[in-house]
Amino acid sequence: MTINQVIIIAILVAMLAAFAMDRFRVENVAMAGLAAAFITGVVPVQSVFSGLSSAAVITVIEILLIVGVFSSSGLMDRIGEFFGPTVKTERAMIASICVVGASVSVFINNIGALALMIPLALSLSAKVGVAPAKVLMPLSFATLLGGMCSLTGTPANLVANEWLVKESGRGFGYFELGIVGAPLTVAGLIWLVLAAPRMFARMSASRDQIIEGGPSDFLVECYIPSASSFIGRTLPAIEELYRLEIHGVVRGQSHVFARRQDIVLVEDDVLLVTISLFGLGKLEADRAILRTSALMLDDTHVQREFVVMPDSLLLGSRVSDIALHVDGPVEVAGLASRWNRIEGRFADLAVGMGDVVLLQGEPAALKQLADQCDLLPLSPRRVQAKDRGLWFNLGAFAVGIALTAAEVLPPELAFGGVVLAMALRGQMDLRAALHEVNWGIVILLACMIPMGQAVDSTGTASVIANSLAQWIPVGEPLAVVFMILLASVAITPFIDNVSTAAVLSPIAIGLATRTGTPIEPALMAVAIGASLDFLTPFGHHNNAVVMGAGGYRFRDFPRLGGALTLICLAVAMAVFAVMV
Repeated sequence: MTINQVIIIAILVAMLAAFAMDRFRVENVAMAGLAAAFITGVVPVQSVFSGLSSAAVITVIEILLIVGVFSSSGLMDRIGEFFGPTVKTERAMIASICVVGASVSVFINNIGALALMIPLALSLSAKVGVAPAKVLMPLSFATLLGGMCSLTGTPANLVANEWLVKESGRGFGYFELGIVGAPLTVAGLIWLVLAAPRMFARMSASRDQIIEGGPSDFLVECYIPSASSFIGRTLPAIEELYRLEIHGVVRGQSHVFARRQDIVLVEDDVLLVTISLFGLGKLEADRAILRTSALMLDDTHVQREFVVMPDSLLLGSRVSDIALHVDGPVEVAGLASRWNRIEGRFADLAVGMGDVVLLQGEPAALKQLADQCDLLPLSPRRVQAKDRGLWFNLGAFAVGIALTAAEVLPPELAFGGVVLAMALRGQMDLRAALHEVNWGIVILLACMIPMGQAVDSTGTASVIANSLAQWIPVGEPLAVVFMILLASVAITPFIDNVSTAAVLSPIAIGLATRTGTPIEPALMAVAIGASLDFLTPFGHHNNAVVMGAGGYRFRDFPRLGGALTLICLAVAMAVFAVMV
């Protein structure tokens, strides 16, 4: 291997490790990796910003702009009005939400599809009277399944398509990936509808959780008032008696460090506690513990729950910094985090993607904070969206899809025309819409495209392909496709699907060329495998978001997603067997 091949492999391994740790923003990791590749000479200066001019990046920006229009056009409200009267059982609700979510995700980015669908899912959950946890994970998986059926369903499809254009001069048809993706989606939806009610049968929710949505347990900071029943008790005794978990004790200005069974609580101790809101309210009524809150709930101050979305400005911020993003009085009353490790004071905790923050303050200030920092309110009682121009927007988008599907125009031109039509008709304030775009996805994609090109230009793809080809029987194209699919499925639970597609696409092309396998099914296997992300909460943004909103634990994902992955692999190989 040459020195450049060793360097690009080392950089990619370091990036994949950073992605898998899920401690850093993915776009920061991608920019750092691209910078390292440029400094070491692996990516030449003329290629550093080539991703920004990529058709895939331009198309993603256009689709995100269109999603922003639909999110404020009343589309989901219309769908809710249609399904609402017919959904009366838990299984019917899950089926309806999953089918609609998968259908929406066929045409728009699956992250945008989930953002559109969560309020509808919570509204129907409240109507039927079931815990949101029973529908949010199936919804996330359904949007990933639907995204496999078209070019715009997920950015990974556009990455694979760009490599196909580069190698063969033609790209996938708009729905061509659906040859494999559609059977997988149908099989996956059947599994979700049948398995989810049984899988989460033991998940119950309090009345407040059913009505409002969101997790039942929050991390809060409280203090022990005089005459509290906590005084004189040890931590294990309190946890067993009151069904809560104490993560830390602060006495004066210092943390109390000792064996848990030796810590005896006294008046004015400050506790960092995980507890249900119902249980907290009961203990506060009994004056056993009181929150260290400066704001009191009254006619002017309300309490709301919000999910931290993937492109939120709050990512990485401390709890104490959240109120700085808004002018009015706002305070963080609780945090439901997907991180199990809790250290320091409540104000020092970092906010992560998919966390649920319990905020209290003036309604106008809460709305301002949610709008500015991209927080998704967990409540079915949301402001009615305006439906002015809904049918025009749908018609324009349908024309764009038709032009792309008929190969009259490439996606970037067809959907660029849709954006132009919406802007000229006054349906889109382009300046405001660009401000709302999820630029994290765009930057990630723009950085990973040059990295994938470096894997090809340095000959690394050929070296890896030649090594893999030695293990494949001669004249067995199905074995080649299966190996590519397995590699993609194995990587994507730990890193985002864009990076999976960017790294594996040139390797798949090299392996296909080396073994005489058609390039199209090889790249299809990369794109399809990159979307089979059902095993972990951090491989895809959608899973991370619903983990916080639904109050799931890590093990819940492989419980439902493990069998789903095997089903999709079996169906995919059956389809590929016919294709190759």
